[in-house]
Amino acid sequence: MILKNAKIYSGGLIHKGVIHINNGIIKKVIFEPKDLEFKKLVKKNQDGKEIDCQNKLILPGIIDIHSHLRDLGQSEKETFLTGTKAAAFSGITTIFNMPNTKPPAISSEQIKIWMKKAEKNIYVDVGFIAGVPKGMDEDEIKRIINLGVIGFKIYSLNSINEIDWKDSKNFQNILDISSRYQIPLFIHASYPLSDDEKKLIYQEFEVANQNPLIYHNMLDPVKAEEKYVKFVIENYKEHIDVNHLNPKNYPIIHFCHISCIESYLTIKKVQNSNKDLKITFEVTPHHLLLSNRIMLTNENFGKVLPPLREEKHPKFLFNELKKGAIKLIGTDHAPHTLEEKSENYSNTPSGFPGFETYPLLIINKIFNYQLSLEKFVEAASENPAKIFNLNNKGFIKEGYAADLIIVDKIPEYAINPQHFKTKAKFSPYENFITNVQIWKVFLRGIEINIENIIPSGKIIKRML
Repeated sequence: MILKNAKIYSGGLIHKGVIHINNGIIKKVIFEPKDLEFKKLVKKNQDGKEIDCQNKLILPGIIDIHSHLRDLGQSEKETFLTGTKAAAFSGITTIFNMPNTKPPAISSEQIKIWMKKAEKNIYVDVGFIAGVPKGMDEDEIKRIINLGVIGFKIYSLNSINEIDWKDSKNFQNILDISSRYQIPLFIHASYPLSDDEKKLIYQEFEVANQNPLIYHNMLDPVKAEEKYVKFVIENYKEHIDVNHLNPKNYPIIHFCHISCIESYLTIKKVQNSNKDLKITFEVTPHHLLLSNRIMLTNENFGKVLPPLREEKHPKFLFNELKKGAIKLIGTDHAPHTLEEKSENYSNTPSGFPGFETYPLLIINKIFNYQLSLEKFVEAASENPAKIFNLNNKGFIKEGYAADLIIVDKIPEYAINPQHFKTKAKFSPYENFITNVQIWKVFLRGIEINIENIIPSGKIIKRML
């Protein structure tokens, strides 16, 4: 297949050119091809297919390192088919999937069932992040690692494995596992408030009749996220010092959905103190774009963990993305039923769908000169591929997988959740305006944002 008359993003620049794809791999990229070069390429084009890109922009497929695809015991919220179709139609070609399933993915047998369910039911590539088995049974941990999981998820607020992750001894033990097996730990950072603190906040909320999103932020405040980030970093440093670790054996820590200035600065400080430390973090689109002052027809559509923060936090974080200081973006796509989101605030779960709004809103910032294309592609595609060793993804280069997204700027329109492919047809971004059209999306050269195609996604397994 040949993609011609295209604008191709490569190496920080946009070039006019053509891409030749064969057997799912980018075989040749030619910028400003001469007639003779193009004719030679046509002769090598085995399937004879040519797509005129009409001067549209080709980017590497987006890699989303944080999502919840549900299924199994939560198929009313989402299935592998509906979730990955939503990703495919959004330009997201690779996903990491989190383990708070029903039952939770904390045993090798459950993870086998989880992966088996995904086979032939995914439109994009999916990597699986496991929970830690009960008791941190090392034999079971080894069995899980041998299944090819990307890493282990640590939920500090509501443990899915009866392990108290506020206990330094437990955390030191999981750091030891990460160090010895060089397996990443994905950390949900929040230190729970005491019952007395929660009671006072609830009383204040009742008296003031506050916006539920502001109340939600008070129940899981900035100080709680910052406190757990500091707890992790202190234990991390102690583990390295006590065990006299060589940098190649440092544990691997990834902080999920950092949402506030204080946590961000704490992580940046430790990253800058020692470039050998294996510490990374992601920020979600909603913590870049939304605050808890957003006006919604249903406030529960904006209920998420970590909560939407005060306006200064997304403003600060978006400016850091513009500078290139935020290296990773993850959607935290978390579908729920509309019935759940229609409950009263206390009973409704946190989370909302993120796949189908992420590219429309962030690329729109690029089209409107508020963000550079280079910084977006680095955070959305290149850095995830490099940091998580997805060796043939994230770049438009010869020899790489033809995971591509073709986008265009069109007249503005309003986002309508009723058009989503996910089962969760609601969004805090309803009626937000965008100019972005996701024209075509390819996974290994197969166009995947069309109806009635056979799912061609693969399960990504971590290389041991």
